[in-house]
Amino acid sequence: MCFSNSYDEDIVDTQINEKINFLKTHNMNFDDLNGLCDIRVTKYSWCFRYKGNINTNIIDILINDATLVYLCINDVIYKNNMMIDKIGDEFIKYNAFSFRQTDNNIKYKLYEILKKNIISNKLYFIGGEMVFFAKLLKPEEFIMYTDFKSIYDDANINFPDNSDNIFQINYSFCKLKDCDKNYHLIANTSKHGLEKYLAYEIMKIKLKNITIISCNKKSFISDYNILKSKYVITKIYDITTNYSVCVYFLSLIE
Repeated sequence: MCFSNSYDEDIVDTQINEKINFLKTHNMNFDDLNGLCDIRVTKYSWCFRYKGNINTNIIDILINDATLVYLCINDVIYKNNMMIDKIGDEFIKYNAFSFRQTDNNIKYKLYEILKKNIISNKLYFIGGEMVFFAKLLKPEEFIMYTDFKSIYDDANINFPDNSDNIFQINYSFCKLKDCDKNYHLIANTSKHGLEKYLAYEIMKIKLKNITIISCNKKSFISDYNILKSKYVITKIYDITTNYSVCVYFLSLIE
């Protein structure tokens, strides 16, 4: 949760609310904030970033909290370790600011959809949360592409034996690695979608199955207007809470 001045208690995750209450017991006032407050929490770790007036005693308490892995107060970083989370029996270490789905209802539904529909043991990942999807689906072989340094580092830390198949690229001018056509592509796109260049690169490798996770239906339509010359949509899942994430399953036209 990231907010300034005030926040809506009705949308606060239980784990985040526990951290807020922890800070309140040490006299931090959340009713009259005058700055940025950013709290990120898992069952095993948490991150706290704050910009504004804060009591130095609270900083000392936070420094001594072993579960707090990242602490930044007024642009001074006191702790800079990795977040820890777990999917099934798999632990994951990741940068506190690497992209993660923020709505737990959407996140767990998305995991359920991927596990149900993706049966290939060879996966081709592009974009956000690829480390989490790989831990969830446990492929025997995989290739990963991201344009974020933090996600690239996360992938190498969690999969050190697969570093030859983990790439940091620019989506606007890249060349995707050719591979067995039975690899299943999972692309978790930003609000801008794949965009033209990456969509054409994906078509070049001619994988039989593509899954696109999109938070913007307009950008997906733009992408699909390119992809539809070779791919057809076979399934659509629309996951909606206070916003919507769509999961599109596409197959190569034989």
